[in-house]
Formats: sequence, structure tokens, C-alpha cells
Amino acid sequence: MNILIKNANVFDGKNENLKMCSNIVIKDGKVREIFSGDICEENFDKIYDADGYTVIPGLVDSHIHFSFTAPVAVCATYRYDEFVLRSARYAAEMLQRGITTARDAGGVTVGLKNCIDNGMLDGPRIFPSNGAIIQTSGHGANAYYSDFDPERGDTNLTNKSGMFVTADGRDEMLKKVRQQLFLGASQIKVMAGGGMGSFFDPLSTVQFTLDELKAAVEAASDYGTYVMAHLYIPRSINRALDAGVMSYEHATLMDEGNAKRMREKGVWICMCPQFGGNGGQQVKRSRPMPTLLGTPVKKYKPSIEIMKNGLLNQVELINKYDLNVVFGTDQFREEYVQDEPKDRQLADLRNFKKYFGSYRGLKMATGNAYELSKLTTYQNPYPDGKIGVLEEGSFADLLFVKGNPVQDLEILCDPDNIKLVMKGGKVYKDER
Repeated sequence: MNILIKNANVFDGKNENLKMCSNIVIKDGKVREIFSGDICEENFDKIYDADGYTVIPGLVDSHIHFSFTAPVAVCATYRYDEFVLRSARYAAEMLQRGITTARDAGGVTVGLKNCIDNGMLDGPRIFPSNGAIIQTSGHGANAYYSDFDPERGDTNLTNKSGMFVTADGRDEMLKKVRQQLFLGASQIKVMAGGGMGSFFDPLSTVQFTLDELKAAVEAASDYGTYVMAHLYIPRSINRALDAGVMSYEHATLMDEGNAKRMREKGVWICMCPQFGGNGGQQVKRSRPMPTLLGTPVKKYKPSIEIMKNGLLNQVELINKYDLNVVFGTDQFREEYVQDEPKDRQLADLRNFKKYFGSYRGLKMATGNAYELSKLTTYQNPYPDGKIGVLEEGSFADLLFVKGNPVQDLEILCDPDNIKLVMKGGKVYKDER
């Protein structure tokens, strides 16, 4: 199908200056040409007038979990088919918010991706990591004590489903990385440090030995792709840098030594600055936090303050050393929180405007994600086009936005300002 978008003020995902009053020619779901001037409209099957709108690439959330549609303690009670059905709804809602591509940071999502790609379900393009690789007693080890058997290991449904896979030692790491690639992963996710979302790993823990992390990087590199690592503290970051990890998820408590090395190695940071909620205020909870064997989980609240303080230092270092950053939310449908992803996912862009300015923040959610996607080389699940940019050869994944988000990124925090959503030349939302 031949499609024309006319009178478009185009942000290409890279350059701050818009291409004013442009024509976008789309054929077979990809952008063929963007130019200014007169054009004959007779040869097009559909014509969209973008007068009064800014046309931007579809947004990319580079850290999402489609499978985790509730808090850990609640997920443990779900049947596997519940996970699947909930993730399908989550994906459809995300596309309506203008997220046309998402990098899944651990979960069982290849089936969801396939159903979206073949048109059975609506949703964004997905770069799947498949199961996140954890160590015993590491981040993601969410079994209750009563669910753990020394012989059989973790019997918790979340882990049995393959959302997390455990590897201890170099040989197991090689095997688990290769398994995820076999199952369709476009990149590999490892949990290289403690966190806030599981019960048995204090925030300050360093996880996986250097040899184990090197094994993950070697196995991924042999298949043309890279490793993304969950971590927070300087020691974990340095170990991952030594191992050759290319994408640093969170890295909130990084120090200046980390920043200098990150700059030298050209790695990527996906901050996910969701801690403290969307305006720097702690998210209000309508129900108490889950308990472990009757004891309240105490790690969350104090960690919030640590993260908020660390985030400010992280932003200063990113700006000082001009580090590579992509937009990511670590978002999931959390039933313990009053505001759901529809209220929070795009609102996370508010932090990017605050810390980096509107243009740089928007670029982190578009063109920077394209640069990161290049690291998947022949594991890229969408090799026929470019994501996150609007130029010749890019997928026709684009948004009509009321206002100019290059000047004011706050505009995108309200989904009602996104008037048209197109993915692969097909319109999924049109409220013009």
C-alpha cells in the first residue's frame, strides 16, 4: 500500500531542527522518502494530512517487562495462562500510548511477540531477552522458603515458567545464555547485582563472578549480540565493564570512576528513573506491601531514599561525560499502586525533560534506541527496517502529536496529545 503523509513537521529522531511542511512517502510499511515541495496525490492509496501536528518516530521503551503484570508476591499466585493473557492486554494498551517498540528486559515474551508480528494481536515490536539469568539467591530469586527444595530447586511458578533462569558457574552460564538465544532472545539479560523487587538480595550485593559474566558476554557475542545487566552499585558496574557488558540497566548509584570508564567503552545506560514516582513524590500505595513468612518486607522504603539521592548524582555524571542513554521505564501493571502504567509510562518522560532537556530526552526515546538496536546485528528481530527514526528505510512507525515535543517533552506525558499512532504503515489510533 502506498501512503502519503503531507504537511508534516517532522522530527527524525536525531536532529533537533524539524523538517517543516514535509511529505512522507510510505510503501509496504516503510518510509521511502521524506521531502518538501509539491507532490502528485493520485498514486496513493491513503493520504493523511498532518497539518497542525508534529510527526515523530514511534517511542521506544528500552526496559519493559511484559510478563510481570503484578508485584512479585501476586505473580506467584497466577496460572501461566493468566500471565499470557495479561501481557497481551498490556501490549495493546502500550501501543495506544505511542510505544511502537519495546525491549523486554526479562520474561517469556517470544510468543507474544510472534502473535503481534503476525497480526493476531496489537502491540509494539518486541526485542525479547527471554528469561532473565540469575544466580542462586540473586535478584529474581522470588521463591518462598516453603517453595524451595534442595534437590529440585525453585518451584515458584514465576521461575518455573522460564521468566527467570538460574545459572551458577561458567558452564551453566554458557548453557543458559545459549538456551535463551535458542528460544528467540535478541539480547541477553543478566542480574548482576541486588535490587528492590525480590526478597533475598540486598541492594549492595554483587552478583555473578567476573568469569560468569565474561561467559555470558562471550556466548552472546558469538551469536552477534550483547548483554544487558541489572545493577546499581559501583563495584557491580566495574565488574560488568571488565566483562564487556554493553547495556547497564539502572546503574543508579554509579560513581565518577564508573562514568569515565563508561565513556571510554561507549556503553549504554537505561536509567529507569521511576523511583519516587513521577514528580519526585513517592508512589502512594492503596494496599500494604507483601509479607514474607509474616514479616513485612522492609527493603523497599529505605531503598527509595537511597535511589532518589543516587539518581541526582547519576544525572550529573551522565551530563558531565555525555554518556549514551536510552529511555526505559521498568514499568509493569502493579496492583499495589493506585496509578497504573497508562498513567505512569509516558509520565516518566517528565524526568527526562527535567534532567536532560526536551530534545535530548526525546532523542533518548527514539533515535538513541535505534543506535542501541544495532548491537543485536543479525539477532535483530526486525532486520528489514529501522526503529526509533524517521528516514529512508525506517519502519513507518510514527505519531501525530499535538504540539512540538522537541521544544516541550511534557506534551507526550499526556497520551491525549498523541492523536495518531501508526506502526508499519497501519493506523492503530486516530483521534484527530
